[in-house]
Amino acid sequence: MTELALEHISTRDKLKFFTGSIGYSLSSGFFAAWLSNFYIKIVKIEFIYWALAWVLYLAWNSINDPLIGYLGDRTRTRYGRRKPWLMLATPLIGASLIFIFFPPLHLDPGLGSTQVIFFFWLFSGLMLYDLFYTIIGISQNSLVAELTIDPVDRARANLFWSLGLGLGQAITFIFPFLFIQDKAGYPYENNLPVIQVLILVFAIGGSLLLAVMSFTITERKELSYTKTKVMGFKTSIKYTVKNKGFLIHVGLLFTITFFYSITYSQITFLVQDVLGISNDDPVSFLPIGVFLGASVAGFPIGMTMNRRFGGKRALMYELIIIIAGLIMLTFSFTLVLANISLLIVGLGFAGINLILPTLLADVIDKDELETGSRREGAYYGAAAFFTKPAQSLAAGIVALVLELTNYDQEATVQPLLAQFGILLTIGLIPAMFLICGYFLLRKFPIDGSTSEYKDMKRQIKALHDEKVARYREMQDQAI
Repeated sequence: MTELALEHISTRDKLKFFTGSIGYSLSSGFFAAWLSNFYIKIVKIEFIYWALAWVLYLAWNSINDPLIGYLGDRTRTRYGRRKPWLMLATPLIGASLIFIFFPPLHLDPGLGSTQVIFFFWLFSGLMLYDLFYTIIGISQNSLVAELTIDPVDRARANLFWSLGLGLGQAITFIFPFLFIQDKAGYPYENNLPVIQVLILVFAIGGSLLLAVMSFTITERKELSYTKTKVMGFKTSIKYTVKNKGFLIHVGLLFTITFFYSITYSQITFLVQDVLGISNDDPVSFLPIGVFLGASVAGFPIGMTMNRRFGGKRALMYELIIIIAGLIMLTFSFTLVLANISLLIVGLGFAGINLILPTLLADVIDKDELETGSRREGAYYGAAAFFTKPAQSLAAGIVALVLELTNYDQEATVQPLLAQFGILLTIGLIPAMFLICGYFLLRKFPIDGSTSEYKDMKRQIKALHDEKVARYREMQDQAI
């Protein structure tokens, strides 16, 4: 790529991505780490209602994700087409997080009618939260793909975003352990006030940090105003899902989404119920600290592998690392072995965060050559449609395994079978999904190490130069 004078994302905008991602992960990190813990241990929702809410949530995703992506592509304002959506979703993602963690807990969970209320509260919260989570995720990913076609610079932008995510996740995973009590003789539901105060802090603080990105980020308006033809919604979806590279990418993304959804949700169970570490013990946050620390330490490895092997091959190597760590984690009944396993998983996960988004951006580049249009929203929306079910599947499998292994929501010490069930959900089960993802990735048609890839980038650069010239001509004519 060095022979091409490709556009790059400014350091200022990368810092805005970093700041925004901290705010984004203050809500998404707490949601991922503590929602299942909160609803199972404090709300005491029955497993069947927990699973049902996530299953029905799939129907919402079938409409929400593709439609948000399509509407983003069609938006035309003086602020651009991504920023208005970001500005809308920024305060509302915090408000929806507060809603989902403030159910009517004065009701008796032993009553059937109360369980139905809890179910509808959870389901409504999932729909609201996911709507604004999706808007921000699609818009941010679209901006990175639009602002540069250089795969290395895209990875650098993802590095800033991932560093912010890592910092936010560290806060939302580790900080609650300092305040939440989990020891014999202390009812876990007494932690409710602490959790809800943390929710208010993270929701409001997260929205404020996210606003730094949402209201000031740069956008390339010329890539949207020079389209000669805009596809209809159905045509756009049909054209998108026929793309071989896209289908392989979403298959891989499904397995990775399943992996981190089930892993994040089960780490608190691993610490409290398998390792038997109470939250007032200083080492209680060590496993998640090791995982998140490795997820940051592995960034240079991921960047180096991406430059040397290209995105496809680098991801294959990273997946092998994660799979090995997850298999070890399945048999980690001790703190030392759990930390070693999570260290390995984290090192591989760092590269996934950096490189995976660049593969879909390459698919979008190739699509632009064929259609003449930038359709990031359509692709990221469709990708979310195909991968969000992985979150529901993860929640359903957790509920099923906990039920089959006799997990006791009232007990402070779980039976050995229930402990092994938790290890299965955080280790072997996601490892099996990632093995499937590895073999899918082998079929991905775009290889960054080939001469054909470099030719494609030259063509994209020429097309973008043409669009810039046409946009400037339109601006001159308007004066």
